[in-house]
Amino acid sequence: MRAKTWSALAAVLVLSIGVAACSTGRTADTRRGVTDAAYSPLRDVNLIRPEIPLVLRNLQYPYSTATLTDCAAVAREIGNLDAVLGPESYQPGPDRNIWDRSGDFVEEQAIEAVQGTAQDLIPFRSWVRRISGASRAEREALRAVANGQQRRTFLRGYGASLGCPSIIPPPPPAQPARNRD
Repeated sequence: MRAKTWSALAAVLVLSIGVAACSTGRTADTRRGVTDAAYSPLRDVNLIRPEIPLVLRNLQYPYSTATLTDCAAVAREIGNLDAVLGPESYQPGPDRNIWDRSGDFVEEQAIEAVQGTAQDLIPFRSWVRRISGASRAEREALRAVANGQQRRTFLRGYGASLGCPSIIPPPPPAQPARNRD
């Protein structure tokens, strides 16, 4: 029974990596996503914990103004948070054509298939995660990211109140209205 499960997992891994890598051209991202999904059982038993970046780990109170002396300090902190958190949700992503978007879809489906197969390896997964402490570790990581996002949002508003230039990025371009006939 176990050999059958492992062979199914191996087949899904090989197939999904091949299909997703060929379709999108972003082999490194696909490999990273599939590897991350395959590590799911190790995270479930708390052998691998989510890594919380130092910037987020040291963030105690997102609304502190003690270190904010001028616009350069505000911009520096925003830059540090951007490096860890990535772009904000309202910032537009790259303009991708239909082929790129379809490749992204195939990649996402392949990664989800690997993750679903890997998660099925552990029976009573929710209880195992709770007992091993994996649920708590994941909640702590999500809380750290939420605090970082709050801090970045606060910094943008605080910088704008100081009159700092280019602290608040321009809104995304408006989408042209489509005629619905």
